[in-house]
Amino acid sequence: MLGKGIQDCIYGGPDQSEEERAKSSCTMDARMLLVAFLTFVTYMMYHAQRISFSAVASSLTEEAGFTATQLGVMSTGYMFAYAIGQFICGRFADTVRPKRALVWGMLCCALLPIIEGLMGASSCGGEGFCYSLWIFARIAEGLVQASGWTCTVAIMGNWFPQEGRGLIMGLWATNSNVGDIFGLHVSSAFLDSVAWYVILWVMAGFMILWTVVNMIFLRGAPPPFSLNWQYEEAASTKLAAVDQEISGSSANLCQILRVPGLLQYSFSYMFIKLVNYALFLWLPFYLSKGIGVDKSLASLMATRFDLGFIVGAILAGLASDVTTHWARMPMRSPVVSSFLLLSLIPMSVMRFSSDPEVIKWAIFCCGILQGGPADALTSAVSVDLGKHPSLQGARATSTVTGIIDGTGAVGAAVGQYMVGMLSDQFGWKSVFLFLLICLGAAFLLSLFRLFKELADVRAARKAEIGAVSANGLGDGIDCASESSEDSEDFQPC
Repeated sequence: MLGKGIQDCIYGGPDQSEEERAKSSCTMDARMLLVAFLTFVTYMMYHAQRISFSAVASSLTEEAGFTATQLGVMSTGYMFAYAIGQFICGRFADTVRPKRALVWGMLCCALLPIIEGLMGASSCGGEGFCYSLWIFARIAEGLVQASGWTCTVAIMGNWFPQEGRGLIMGLWATNSNVGDIFGLHVSSAFLDSVAWYVILWVMAGFMILWTVVNMIFLRGAPPPFSLNWQYEEAASTKLAAVDQEISGSSANLCQILRVPGLLQYSFSYMFIKLVNYALFLWLPFYLSKGIGVDKSLASLMATRFDLGFIVGAILAGLASDVTTHWARMPMRSPVVSSFLLLSLIPMSVMRFSSDPEVIKWAIFCCGILQGGPADALTSAVSVDLGKHPSLQGARATSTVTGIIDGTGAVGAAVGQYMVGMLSDQFGWKSVFLFLLICLGAAFLLSLFRLFKELADVRAARKAEIGAVSANGLGDGIDCASESSEDSEDFQPC
């Protein structure tokens, strides 16, 4: 009740009049900014908790008796569980509403590291039945970690309009990179002074704290017609206003799978995420082992990919807003296709060059040209598809996000095995050839959507021209008819 009262004070309740909502403590822009901040920090916490386990991996081998192979099995189980969890959590969020699913997901995400920490404190390590418990815990954590992206993207989609959504979501999607930086800094600050399992408890404490903040301050969707852009979108869709935070229905799975472009984008993202995760996880290893760069310098060079990812997300979001404004409908495939086509250039440089100076710039360009489409597909495009007119206003954004990101997670999991196998048997040049093929496949899949969107724009423009011509002819006929009735001498209008 306290949280509801605070939310009504900030956002305006659904039963309030427009005058009463206008007296709320926040302006329209401040409410949207508050939601963006709350969801940004929320997914930042998800990624910080995720990276903290990687930060204590060396302690797990030294103090808990895990081997590198055992950690690899646990990571593979986690990634496949995360992929499956995207589909499950997305559907669950649309069924029960995104904020409710988010709160439950955050609580579960906090509970599992606490259990893992207790296992570590009781010396339950990598032997026998204890190892099985660890695998089960990591699989469960992968499932609940999937709740973060699907729910936060859906909430952002509820609060921000189609116009300008690309840039906003591009800026907002840098939360994962910020979360990695935050999690690594917190872990490094505690790692030398406390036991490794205490770090898991610390991150769980941050997650619980932010869960309480969201319960009190976050509203999953704005009240109907409490924001200016809602009037415009309601007029264009001609749908009845429904408060998605309180009521509303979820679209069925058959409706969602029939949304144009969903499957093309999903399989395109599968190849993109395969390449991105291969570079995220294997670049330092390749730079040190493949071309002989010092380990510390290799890690520093690898961070250029993260920096490029942030720049690419912002540039792609801005460019997709330009194409959407020009088309007067969601149109982001030109940006996705062009970025993917250009990304073949720096990836080819990494395939044929062994000069560290050249490769560090190629890494940065790869981050820009692969990060842009990746963030666009899992944020702005997911929201566009989740609000497609064929769904008639039913909740579907979380499910759409889960389908796209879940398909990508499957590709990332398969890619880890392929990179390791190819590097061992055929060398690193074969790895980059494989990554080039995957980027080419992603580009070709995106072309299907590009051609369809261009055809839709041409059809819409022809329909507009036909409507204008028909209205002009009708006006002339009416005017001539009135003139002939009012005057014996007909005068042209």
